Amino acid sequence: MTAYTLLLVLTVFALPRVGRAGTQRDRDSLPRGSSIAVEDHASDVLVSPNGAFACGFHAVSTTVFTFSVWFARSAVADRAVVWSAAASPNARRVVLHSQGSRLALDGRRGALVLTDYDGEVVWNSTAADGAARARLRDTGSLAVEDARGAVLWQSFDHPTDTLLPAQSVGANGLVSSGRLLAPGHYGFRFSDYAMLSLVYDDGGGGGQVSSIYWPNPYFSYWQNSRKIYNFTRQAGFDSSGHFLASDNATFDAADLGAAGVTRRLTLDTDGNLRMYSLDARGETWSVSWMAFPNPCIIHGVCGANAVCLYTPSPSCVCAPGHDRADRSDWSRGCRPTFGNSAGVARDQVKFLELPHTDFWGFDLNNSEFLSLDACQAQCVGEPSCVVFQYKQGKGECYPKSLMFNGRTFPGLPGSAYIKVPADFDVPAVNVHQWQTDGISGLATQLEDIARCQGGAGLPPEFLLNVSSTARASSSQRKSLWFYFYGFLSAFLVIEVFVVAFGCWLFSKKGILSRPSELLAVEEGYRMITSHFRAYTYSELQRATRKFRTEIGHGGSGIVYKGVLDDERTVAVKVLQDVSQSEEVFQAELSAIGRIYHMNLVRMWGFCSEGVHRILVYEYVENGSLANVLFQSSGKLLGWKQRFNIALGVAKGLAYLHNECLEWIIHCDMKPENILLDDEMEPKITDFGLAKLLNRDGSDSGLSRIRGTRGYMAPEWVSSLPITEKVDVYSYGVVLLELMKGRRVSDWVVDGAQGLETDVRAVVKMIVDRSKLDDAGWVLDLVDERLDGQFNHVQAKMIAQLAISCLEEDRNKRPGMKNVVQMLISADDESRGHQYPDI
Repeated sequence: MTAYTLLLVLTVFALPRVGRAGTQRDRDSLPRGSSIAVEDHASDVLVSPNGAFACGFHAVSTTVFTFSVWFARSAVADRAVVWSAAASPNARRVVLHSQGSRLALDGRRGALVLTDYDGEVVWNSTAADGAARARLRDTGSLAVEDARGAVLWQSFDHPTDTLLPAQSVGANGLVSSGRLLAPGHYGFRFSDYAMLSLVYDDGGGGGQVSSIYWPNPYFSYWQNSRKIYNFTRQAGFDSSGHFLASDNATFDAADLGAAGVTRRLTLDTDGNLRMYSLDARGETWSVSWMAFPNPCIIHGVCGANAVCLYTPSPSCVCAPGHDRADRSDWSRGCRPTFGNSAGVARDQVKFLELPHTDFWGFDLNNSEFLSLDACQAQCVGEPSCVVFQYKQGKGECYPKSLMFNGRTFPGLPGSAYIKVPADFDVPAVNVHQWQTDGISGLATQLEDIARCQGGAGLPPEFLLNVSSTARASSSQRKSLWFYFYGFLSAFLVIEVFVVAFGCWLFSKKGILSRPSELLAVEEGYRMITSHFRAYTYSELQRATRKFRTEIGHGGSGIVYKGVLDDERTVAVKVLQDVSQSEEVFQAELSAIGRIYHMNLVRMWGFCSEGVHRILVYEYVENGSLANVLFQSSGKLLGWKQRFNIALGVAKGLAYLHNECLEWIIHCDMKPENILLDDEMEPKITDFGLAKLLNRDGSDSGLSRIRGTRGYMAPEWVSSLPITEKVDVYSYGVVLLELMKGRRVSDWVVDGAQGLETDVRAVVKMIVDRSKLDDAGWVLDLVDERLDGQFNHVQAKMIAQLAISCLEEDRNKRPGMKNVVQMLISADDESRGHQYPDI
């Protein structure tokens, strides 16, 4: 038996070795007419002949995949994707379902074709009649070749956010990756003057914002050692780590020429361009070059009306009188809390000084040799001026129309002066605690904070000032070295205890979670660091004052209003009938916590402690649509608000069904689960709970989950599998109720009041009336409280859309993406008519 075992072991070791488990079908090419299925993503991939790169379906999450090329030799946890299929550099990476998706080299057209779970073509390469195969080359380029190996199409010509050696930037350049695989705000491409640049592009700040932030925009092209109007527009780097462009842009990796190093150049999400090196062992990537040691120089890093401070990592703070536009995304900046101060009389405004602060760009004009008062008068007299920059010395004055690209650090000359109403209340505190004679002390404070955080070192601006101060006084300290070393040992022990205690105290009191309080000028003027996280039961007890204020309840649990330690108002939902273990519950919630859309209620965290299962949501001011729409004492929604609610809910559902990384069926779509914020923008809540709750008392999974009577699709009571079309049906009911202002169960049809099972009777009545040559059928469907003040084009479209959503055959119901498109087209069409848009 021992000899047999030994023979078996020797036989196993004699088998061909594979680089990754389960990749027995690895190959470097895909013949014409062949395909790869997403279900085989772990065992059917293309691998370059040298084994450096792999290509296939790449798992973004358990249900979402991309078709990508990645480094095969790097550690799995640190594997870098270098290319993904996208319709264009400025388009979102194509996302695919975990079942039914397929890549094929089409036998008829000779093009690579990606199809999703429903067979819909979501991406394809250029067609080539002579295509014989698709092959992954040693360079990392996926190429469609003819029989002789000539390239007919290749991924190298369509880079996404990463450049490889021997690959050229080309005409399109690189585009950073943003949220949920959407294109980011940053590009690496040639400008109109053929100068290779890093560019910020976004529609924020009230209009299209676009600016170059590398090379230094303050310098001319010759100061940046560039040449313009070159016509080749080529740029790339070699395997040694040397980068060169046709406009003379050049840089080198820190490990230039090191043997056995694999490299990539990536435009990261934060807008920084970095070269990464992977050592011969292929364990981890390290940064060997970056464009910006100080990320605050990158444009748009904090959004409009905000300032970036490097302390020692970038901290964003809203300008005085402004508040976060989006608590989860600083790139969306801040919005003013006061009225418009532009163009008002001088005695009705005042200016707040932000020392050593600049908002780059958007100058209305610029002047020299002006006094501060004269510069201020220019801003007061210019209606579009919101801030001006003033530099002493030459008296440089820069009135600006937009507060964007804000940054502050001690070495920055001049101050920014923000225009605010004269009655705007500002505490008597320096806006930014920079003092020219206190840089060393502030740097020491920041070093202590960095030590507590385990952060990186201070930025060059701090180090330069601290070191120069030290050199200036070094001669005076030479005689004290002996005493210094004598006391060092004693003080070292004390310092360890003080720093440790300080770190503990800071973390306990939340000081580390609010580093921007160093610059606080008003309450709430702080950097947000609270992301999706686990809360303790005692924290939520304290936030809700022992669950005192109930603001809602339903089949999934009771909702309470609370205020967290960081003063955010939240909705705390205590769940009932949760069947999963704590580990499964947290895993499901981590997926929901990554979901973000303006029409979805944001989940801030959860509590899974003992028997408690609690969710923490953002607090939405105006409560549910049901409270506003159906209660006679509530605020009457105008038609325009109702249409916007219909469109917003459709967008939210389309996102859940098609776009987010964990595709979700809501399963309980109704007015109670649609909340309205202070601007009456709808936000869907309770999405994702279908997988968390055991609603019918069993543990039978999704096929047994029930929604709310009156909103349930017919397939709930049949043996059909549950799909996203159940949400489409429920949405159709919501549309009818939005129009009528009453629940469908309260409608009177043929002299009888309806029941929840009589939605079909309502639909039949609408269809019959619409067939008559009577324009009044739409009027009968609209809330009489509106007194006929509604948009007829939109109302007719919504009625027809509701009917199609309420089809008994789910295959005849539209998808939510189509619903969104139809509503947008109805809105566009109505603008061409003379109907009141109320």
